[in-house]
Amino acid sequence: MLHSRTLEAFLTVAEELHFGNAARRLHVSQPPLSQQIRRFEQEIGTPLFTRTTRSVKLTPAGAVLFKKAKQLVVDGQAAILATRRCAEGDSGQLTIGFTSTAAYQLLPKLLAGYHAHHPDIGLTLKEDLSTNLITMLAEDRIDLALLRRPAAVSHEALVFTRVSREAMCVAIPGNHPYAALASIEPEKLHGLPFIGFSADAALYFRERIQSIFAHFQIQPRIVHESVMPTLLSLVEAGMGLALVPASASSLRPGGLRYLPLVDEENIAAIDLFCAQRWNDENPAIKAAYSILSNSD
Repeated sequence: MLHSRTLEAFLTVAEELHFGNAARRLHVSQPPLSQQIRRFEQEIGTPLFTRTTRSVKLTPAGAVLFKKAKQLVVDGQAAILATRRCAEGDSGQLTIGFTSTAAYQLLPKLLAGYHAHHPDIGLTLKEDLSTNLITMLAEDRIDLALLRRPAAVSHEALVFTRVSREAMCVAIPGNHPYAALASIEPEKLHGLPFIGFSADAALYFRERIQSIFAHFQIQPRIVHESVMPTLLSLVEAGMGLALVPASASSLRPGGLRYLPLVDEENIAAIDLFCAQRWNDENPAIKAAYSILSNSD
């Protein structure tokens, strides 16, 4: 068996081709070193050095071992470095799930952070609905998810950490009578035609908007239900207004106005979560929270 000390002794003698010099490098006396090399040769079954009173040379077999052993040391050091980098979250693989609304701001921030500070982490992206991402995360098909958290959907094996909170605003056509307003009071929305969110594809937004309408005691007239960005296209076409996250203003800035909702108590705020399995020890995940919590 090739022990690390024996390998180090062989390599040092092979590099120095002088037992005295090699012994000094290894901080040992020469006789024990010579005995160690002889035992090594006996174990391998062939001479590794040709010794004379004036010189030490590698045998052909010794030259082969020298070349292979040096590569073994290099590979071993690389393996240790790779292991440490993985343990520190600087390398490895990560599969990130995300909802469409997470892609407006947080996903670009997360990807840019990994690219800048952890370029050796391989990233795989999967876009889906929040409810589907929760299932995928629980089933170990993704490692991390940026998602909304519907009240009706939960999972005891997952940890949800809020990483973003933003206000809701009212999306209206540019030619709407309210388009000139700087902001809009909730009561002005009562009875107006509205594009709502689909329960199947946007459960979180549907739940939140129903809660917001109930809090402000307003009852818009829901004429259609959809998801973004289709929902914004319907608003631009004049079919109705919509209550959307402020970050959605980056999608169709030209044909629409986005009016902040007058909401002093911040009742209409919406949250975005970063979710993971509670017992997942993948070090690459830790970097995500550091990136997302960075306000720069």
